[in-house]
Amino acid sequence: MISAIISIIDATNQVYEAVKDQAGLPTNFKKLATKLPLISKLLEDAERYVKAADTATETAFTPTLEDCKAQAIQLQDLFEKVMPEEGESRWDRYVKAARTVGKGGRVEDLVKGILDDLQLLATRFPEVTIPRTKERLAKAIEEVTKMEPSLPDGFEDAPAFAHFGSGAQNNNMGGGSQYNNNSTGNQNNGPGQQYIGTNHIGTPSQSSP
Repeated sequence: MISAIISIIDATNQVYEAVKDQAGLPTNFKKLATKLPLISKLLEDAERYVKAADTATETAFTPTLEDCKAQAIQLQDLFEKVMPEEGESRWDRYVKAARTVGKGGRVEDLVKGILDDLQLLATRFPEVTIPRTKERLAKAIEEVTKMEPSLPDGFEDAPAFAHFGSGAQNNNMGGGSQYNNNSTGNQNNGPGQQYIGTNHIGTPSQSSP
């Protein structure tokens, strides 16, 4: 199972590294991508430890690894949906993908969940990795914990037309007409013909005697 999780994390990292233009990419994706190599390193250490351990130890690892794998799959899905440059904005794709996961679907929540799982293993089995790597793990968890949320609370329950970006959003929930003026200037709405022009007011001319 561990080798499968490593493959998922490595594939996720490759998706990120293949991006040439990061315009519109949510900031947390850039920061969290730097944690992926550490996650792979910890998983590799765990794999070596399990191979040398007895069956009871391997069994004890299983529930945590299953949780880790589930979150790794969701993380990979987020990256694969958000990274491509074509199509709708990366932000819109991120919102949709995170809402598919539901609560805990923010990219930082998934990475922190994986890191927490690895810390749990390192705590229960101190010899799973070296002290220096444990320090890097603790620092990574601290950094991710302090990140600003990439999506607002309750994003998973927001209606389909929720708007988390900047600019105007106009929604018509009924069956009638909708007229929106999201810029400056006049807007004229109504039935029948409209005559729109400019009135010029000047001084009337005087006739010569």
